[in-house]
Amino acid sequence: MALPKIAAPTFELTQPSTGETLQYRPFLVKEEKILLTAKESGESSDVFRAVKQIVNNCVVNDGFDVDKIPLFDMEYIFIQLRAQSVDNIVKFQVEDSDDGIVYDLELDLNDVEVQMPEKQHDGVVKISDDVGVKLNYPNAKIADKIKETKSMTEVIHEMIIHSIDYVFDAEDTYPWNKESRKDKEDFIESLPVDAYEEISRFFDESPKIEHVVKYKNSQDVEKKVIFRNLDDFFTLY
Repeated sequence: MALPKIAAPTFELTQPSTGETLQYRPFLVKEEKILLTAKESGESSDVFRAVKQIVNNCVVNDGFDVDKIPLFDMEYIFIQLRAQSVDNIVKFQVEDSDDGIVYDLELDLNDVEVQMPEKQHDGVVKISDDVGVKLNYPNAKIADKIKETKSMTEVIHEMIIHSIDYVFDAEDTYPWNKESRKDKEDFIESLPVDAYEEISRFFDESPKIEHVVKYKNSQDVEKKVIFRNLDDFFTLY
């Protein structure tokens, strides 16, 4: 006789970049094992791949592909999964740099949000009067490709290579994915410095996950613990 199947509940969240509703189920034991294996390795690349796999497993919308959503969406979805699957309250400790005391603190994952810039960049950068590029937010697939880069210059270069959607001029639009790697490299190398800096600014001003936990130490000084990226949140698991 076959064992009964266990039905997992589903929940909803709002995808930050689109405002659309996503349905997801909590972690199961198989996802828990993926997380623990990644945590034991201590490698940032293993953590990233584990989070990608879990988000892709747990979001149940038809056609959902974690590699096609912005990186900040993936981080937010993972945090919501953690809150629903384990507990939204995470207890952690921090040793104060001034008084040396270890403080017990709490983070409510339900309070974590994507920080949207006041003036959101539309992703269009003009290179000249007639020529420009349209950029997409970096997605999980892009981030995975640049994990092995060794300098910030290389990171920015790869981000640009993988984030351009298309190039346009007064007469036509040129899909970036139709171009060879060499032609892409040549195009970027020929950019004016100010256009390159404007493209870099697009990434700097992209929406991001950031959350602050405040406390006062024994000297009555207010301190902050800032969580800025996926690794920060993953250490709380």
